[in-house]
Amino acid sequence: MRGLINVGTHCAVNSVLQCLYVTDDFRITLTGGLCGSDGDGDGDDDVVVVDVDDDADCDRVSDSTVASELTSVLRDMDRNTRGMPPCDPHPLVDALIRYSEMTHEVQQDADTVFKCVLNALADDGDPRCKQASGLWTIRKQQSAKCSTCNAECVSHHAATNVIVYIGEKKPNKLQDYVDDYSESFRVSDYHCGTCQEETELIVTTDITELPAVLCFTVARGQRCVQRGELMVNTSAIDAPQELDCSRMSVTSQPTKYELYGMITHTGPYEFGHYAAFVKKKSKWYFVDGDVVKHCPALPLSYYNVPAHLYMLMYRRL
Repeated sequence: MRGLINVGTHCAVNSVLQCLYVTDDFRITLTGGLCGSDGDGDGDDDVVVVDVDDDADCDRVSDSTVASELTSVLRDMDRNTRGMPPCDPHPLVDALIRYSEMTHEVQQDADTVFKCVLNALADDGDPRCKQASGLWTIRKQQSAKCSTCNAECVSHHAATNVIVYIGEKKPNKLQDYVDDYSESFRVSDYHCGTCQEETELIVTTDITELPAVLCFTVARGQRCVQRGELMVNTSAIDAPQELDCSRMSVTSQPTKYELYGMITHTGPYEFGHYAAFVKKKSKWYFVDGDVVKHCPALPLSYYNVPAHLYMLMYRRL
């Protein structure tokens, strides 16, 4: 594993990038290569120290795209031998800024960065980019039915993640949350254009296709009425190593998933700090900027990690 240079507000980008790197299908689709060897012998606890004066691994064009810069940095991360400096994600950050409204000055939300990367790939026009971004696509069918005349409107949607709501009356185990997962709701005082009655609208949403890679984002932002600002909800969540998603989908495809990536957030809601735990070749690593350390135990057993989990990556078994 290679670390990434972290200057200022890049920790969200770095954490997302490390998760993308260990998503084998994603990396191979973009780079056409296999995961490089660790290149560190028995140095599972190696720490790579950043040297910002080192030359960049590759020359890059100032107007290059998110897809080209992402592919380039993933290839850089694959070139991993002892003594190599951390990779430089700055060209990718610059490409993301050109593509979206991201800035260098403000800390970006990791979930926003993740979606920005996938959207940029989907917009690139290269079939490989579209295939890579589609690994996380969740297909949904929504039915809105009048409770009086049964007039129904059916629509289809797509998403790239599942939001996990935490707190009172919510399960603190991800498996329980998935087992009870529902996006269905009712709308009262609905005027039906078919029967012209003031009635109730019944909205039912079914997941019709689960993706190869499933991302869960924990909704940790909580509005504090007294202070008038968003606070961080630090309720712990239990994320299993293997997850059964059979009850959240109407699909007949395989529904067993394995945890391989986690992004944590500590500090205030508006900025704070992001770090990642990633699984590569059956080993877990803690990655924080240029620091890469092997985890001798499962990351979820570490103190306070379940209270700071923000994004969870599962791949289909």
